[in-house]
Amino acid sequence: MKKALLFLCFAAITTLSFAQNNDFSLKFNTRADFDYQYIDNENINDSYGFAGKFLNIMLDGKINDKFEYHWRQRLNRTNLTSNFFEATDWAYLSYHINDNFTLSVGKQVVAIGGFEYDYAPIDVYFYSDFCNIMPSCYEFGTSLTWGFSQGQALTFQISNSIFKQQPFDGLLAYNLLWNGNITDSWKTLYSVNLIEFRKNQYVNYVALGNQFYVGDFVIDLDYTNRYVNGMFFDDFTIVSQVKYQMPKLNVFAKFSYDRNNTELTPDYPYGDYWTMTVAPGTDYMLYGAGVEYFPIPNSKDVRLHAIISSNNREPANLFLNAGLTWNMKLK
Repeated sequence: MKKALLFLCFAAITTLSFAQNNDFSLKFNTRADFDYQYIDNENINDSYGFAGKFLNIMLDGKINDKFEYHWRQRLNRTNLTSNFFEATDWAYLSYHINDNFTLSVGKQVVAIGGFEYDYAPIDVYFYSDFCNIMPSCYEFGTSLTWGFSQGQALTFQISNSIFKQQPFDGLLAYNLLWNGNITDSWKTLYSVNLIEFRKNQYVNYVALGNQFYVGDFVIDLDYTNRYVNGMFFDDFTIVSQVKYQMPKLNVFAKFSYDRNNTELTPDYPYGDYWTMTVAPGTDYMLYGAGVEYFPIPNSKDVRLHAIISSNNREPANLFLNAGLTWNMKLK
């Protein structure tokens, strides 16, 4: 499988190098970190070491004025099943029906709102419980996007469920996402989602992602409500990040709160489902801060970072992380 994947990447690069149509881009990026975890428990040793976190290849291009393609492969991801596409984040073809409507088919990002969810994983240093436990962000499906004004888009998507256990198990997700541009200083990623976790049994998400631009500050504020049983506001996640941007330096702080006040009952025996999302009884806070430094003037291709984070779980713990991100554009 690894040999086949490497051959595929080499073939794609070679083919594109000799292609007559130059309307494409080919990029790599990778991140390497040093992690240190301090645990306030004399029976558990601290853990630390170097690790490579991501190695991605990305290909985007146009076939003609109507068709375009997008592909991102996570080369470092272990394929645990016989599904060749497990390490493929997305690979889809888009058809521009007209100036307003676009139809896309293939493996795509599942259309769930919120800016923490929307960021590329290589750009996120610590996640809320909800995003960290999310079983799958990328699934095969089809979507129709309506661009109804400048900076506004409404996407309806039908995809495999993020809770599917195996291919062709008949579980689907129905997603409606609004990518909004309210003003020059306020962007939105709002969604309503119905996602099957058992046949004809659904969890409902209402995700309200907001991003505000105030001078040199970028402020993210996400609220995601999940509903299966119980009261509507019993199961939710709040995430906020504030980032101060300078020409070569970003300073940020982040806070998230996951709460699930529902309880499993004898007539609701869906244990497998609860292990893949925020579990009943969760009352989890995560908080941290960090800096990003870009040593090359007017370029984001090299990034150094250092972060510190902790949470309210027992035993008390503290996470330190520093690393390097590198982007390489081949075309």
